[in-house]
Amino acid sequence: MAITAPEGSPLAAAAERTGEIFPWFIHNALVHYLSPRGLEQYSGGGWGTRDVCQGPVELLLALGRFEPIRDLLCRVFRQQNIDGDWPQWFMFFDRERNIRPGDSHGDIVYWPLLALAQYLSATGDFSLLDEPLPFFHPDGGAAAESSSVWQHVQCALELIQHRVIEGTSLAAYGHGDWNDSLQPVKPDMRERLCSSWTVTLNYQTYIAMAAAFRHLGNADRAKEFESMAATILEEFQRVLIVDEVLAGLAYFHEGGKTDYLLHPRDGTTGLSYSLLPMIHAIINDMFSPQQAAAYLGIIREHLLGPDGGRLFDHPMAYHGGLQYNFQRAESASYFGREIGIMYMHAHLRYCEALARFGDAEGFFRALCQINPIAIRELVPSATPRQANCYYSSSDAAFADRYVAFTDYDKVNCGEVALEGGWRVYSSGAGISTRLIMQCFLGLRLEKSALIVDPVIPPELDGLRVRLNLAGHLLEVVYRTGKTGRGPVSIDLNGTPLEFVRETNAYRLAGVRIPADVWTEPLTDQPNRLTISLE
Repeated sequence: MAITAPEGSPLAAAAERTGEIFPWFIHNALVHYLSPRGLEQYSGGGWGTRDVCQGPVELLLALGRFEPIRDLLCRVFRQQNIDGDWPQWFMFFDRERNIRPGDSHGDIVYWPLLALAQYLSATGDFSLLDEPLPFFHPDGGAAAESSSVWQHVQCALELIQHRVIEGTSLAAYGHGDWNDSLQPVKPDMRERLCSSWTVTLNYQTYIAMAAAFRHLGNADRAKEFESMAATILEEFQRVLIVDEVLAGLAYFHEGGKTDYLLHPRDGTTGLSYSLLPMIHAIINDMFSPQQAAAYLGIIREHLLGPDGGRLFDHPMAYHGGLQYNFQRAESASYFGREIGIMYMHAHLRYCEALARFGDAEGFFRALCQINPIAIRELVPSATPRQANCYYSSSDAAFADRYVAFTDYDKVNCGEVALEGGWRVYSSGAGISTRLIMQCFLGLRLEKSALIVDPVIPPELDGLRVRLNLAGHLLEVVYRTGKTGRGPVSIDLNGTPLEFVRETNAYRLAGVRIPADVWTEPLTDQPNRLTISLE
C-alpha cells in the first residue's frame, strides 16, 4: 500500500506515515498468527481465546484472506469444553493439550461465536456449521465427543443464557471481563457483578449471528437472535445507565440493592468513568445519536490523555498487597498495561467508535496516536520508540504506584514521560490493520460484495491510495466533501457503480456493492476507484 496525501494539507505527513506503518502492523500481526507458541509471547506460551478471535481474525478479514480463518475457527472450536465454555487460553500442540486453565473470564464464551459470525457474513461459507469437530478431551480427540459446529454453538448459547444475573438477561461477571486487572476478590461477585462491557459483547454477538443467518436466508433464526438482542438492549438502557451515565459495573446484592461501580455514584473504587462499555456501546449502535454524542463528550473530558483513551478517569488505589474488590488492580506493583490505564487495545476500540459515529477529525487523530513513527510530533511527552512495531500500551513513567496515584494529573499536563509498553504483542496489531483498511480507507472485502465506508478528514481531500484489492491493482481517490464520511457516489474507471446503503444509527452509512458490479469494469491495467463522500 502507498498513500499519497494532497500537497499543502496540514495532515499530509501523518496520512503518509499511516501508509508507512501499515505493512509493519501486518508483520507484527503475522508474528502472532503464525507462531503456534507465540500468539502472545513469541518465546513461549499459548493461544489466548479472546486474542486469537480478535487480532488474527480481523487481520485476515481486512486482507480478504478467508481460508485461514476457517482453519483458525476449527482449531478454536476443538478446544471448547463440553459445558460450552472455552479456557482462557490453550496450547497449540496436541502433546501439551492438558496445559490449560480450569476456568475463564465471563467474556470468553462470546469471542469464538462472534468470530464465527463475522466469518460467515464475509464468506457465506455455511458448510462450516455442519463440520464435525470434537469437544476438548484430556485424552485427545479420539476419546472426545464429536458434534457439528452448529451444535458447538448451541452448547455455548445455552451456557450464555444460563450465566446471567438472577432475574435479568444481563451477563454475570464470572472470573472477570476483558480487563484482566479487575478479577474479583469476593466469590459472590462472580454471580452478582455485571460488567456493562460484557453486556455490549453479548449484544454484539447476537446481532452478528442474526446478520450471518440473514445472509444465509434463514430469517426465522435471525429473528430469534434479534429478539434476544432487543431484550438485552432494553435492560442495558434501563438498568445500567444511571443518572444518564453508563456504569462500568453493577453489583446486584441480595435484597434488591444495587451498587454502581466505575460511575459517579461509586463510593467503593473512587473511579467515576469506564471507557470500554461506552465505546463498545457506540460501536454496536446501542445508543441514540444524542447519547453517543454525550458519551464522546464525557470521554473527551474525563478519559483522554495526550496519547489517547484511558480505561478509567484515574488509576485504582494500590493497597500494598491487600485485596478488597479486584485482585491485580489493587495489588500489582507494575504500573503499566491495564494498571497504567492506557492500554492501546482499548484505544483502538475508541478509534473504531469515532469512525462509527463519523467524527472524521477525531478518528484520524486517534488513529495517528497508534503509530510510533514520529510519535513525538503528536505526543511531545512520549519517549523515543522503535518506529516499526505496535506497542500494547503507553506507560507513564512513575517511580511506583503510590506516586502514580497521587500525581496522575501530571500526565495530562505533559510533565511525565510516556514510555512505549510491550512491543509486537497482543491482538492489537491485527485490529490496527483493520482500522486502517476498513475504517480509514473504508474498504471491506467480502466474497459477495465490497463494502465502502471511509472516514477521512475533509482536509485530506484528494487523498490517493495504491493497493491490491482481491488481486486487482487499484488507485483509490477520495473526494471527502464537507464531512469526510458517507459515500454519495463511487466511480470505477469512469463507470458509476450502483450500491445499496448499509445502516448506521449516527450518520450516513457506508454502501454495499455486489461483487459482479464492482469487478465488471476492472481491467488488466491499473484501475482508478473514485469515492465521493457527503
